[in-house]
Amino acid sequence: MTNPITTTPRRSKAFGLLLKAAVVIPDLIIASLLWLMILALLPPAVAFLATILGITSAALAATGLGADAVVRVLYRARRPTASEAPRLAVAWRIAIHHSDTSDVTLRIVTHGPPIATGGRRHLLMRRDIVDAYVANGINAHQMAALIAQGIGRLRSGHTRFDLLWTIWTIPWDIIRGLARAIGHRLVWIPLVQFAWRMRFLVGLIALVLEAQAGRWVSLIVIAAFLTFSYAMPFSRRAWEEWLTEAAQPNPAR
Repeated sequence: MTNPITTTPRRSKAFGLLLKAAVVIPDLIIASLLWLMILALLPPAVAFLATILGITSAALAATGLGADAVVRVLYRARRPTASEAPRLAVAWRIAIHHSDTSDVTLRIVTHGPPIATGGRRHLLMRRDIVDAYVANGINAHQMAALIAQGIGRLRSGHTRFDLLWTIWTIPWDIIRGLARAIGHRLVWIPLVQFAWRMRFLVGLIALVLEAQAGRWVSLIVIAAFLTFSYAMPFSRRAWEEWLTEAAQPNPAR
């Protein structure tokens, strides 16, 4: 007789790793091209020093040395204050359930989701969530559930080289942030929304014209833009869905 109570099986960590690669690799490719353009515009001596500094920073980020300082700079993170720390310690004890979290550090940030990760061992909690908890707007068990979710994301999110990816993609993150800010200001214009939704048709026409003219470099650029404009949002949604599922406590344990 079959068991009427069944659950959806969790997808493998290898599948999650493939999803994360689909998110990270396009960002790395774009950022690498931007770094090459930046270095090409600099004087040779400055470009050489910048390359050495970049390689050194990447090596430190990959090994995890100075991770706390890197997190403070990259995410503008801070330690809990004297008034926040005792309250957070209560929720922390509820969240960990005697599991080994000696290597996990909690930091407070002013932006981003309610709970996020920064590298392989840092949890980043948004300040307004902490303020609500300190003001009794959120109870200890609700805060503990949020912390447990963050620990799950830290353990399941393949975070070992996250600081390296974050440092490497700084130029692309800046440009992407500016584009989003401009897009938010232009979104009220109907033609802008329509043009973005019709980008496949416009891009297809451009590809045909570039191919007929024999301009293969611009054809490759346009094709890459179209591919990334559809693939990157899709891969990010798929990765976030997988990570949210994987970060949940496993009832079978």
